[in-house]
Amino acid sequence: MKVTEKCDIYSFGVVLLELVTGKSPVQPLEQGGDLVTWVRRAVNNGMATSEIFDKRLDLSVKRTTEEMTLFLKIALFCTSTSPVNRPTMREVIAMMIDARESVSNCSSSPTSETPLDEGPSKG
Repeated sequence: MKVTEKCDIYSFGVVLLELVTGKSPVQPLEQGGDLVTWVRRAVNNGMATSEIFDKRLDLSVKRTTEEMTLFLKIALFCTSTSPVNRPTMREVIAMMIDARESVSNCSSSPTSETPLDEGPSKG
């Protein structure tokens, strides 16, 4: 396997998933064997984001839930199965800044009920 920036982006996405979920990157085989698989299955099966997020977080604060949801989307985008679909690190940083600003503004920020797709739009 050739090592590229897209491999680094995937690894960064895994680290984000570790931070968001509070789980190890290696998961039991019955849960998919790795964190990316576990999170994707959870999302595809309609699991509430509150069940995906680290249990140590205080999710009673709406801003925390909104920000965590946006960062979860970024992590899933970074861990896209196709390297071509993964963002550049410059794009990741821009998305993170946008996520913080949209949650800070709170006027039109997405809620935890926003569907989790392959990743945030690059619009």
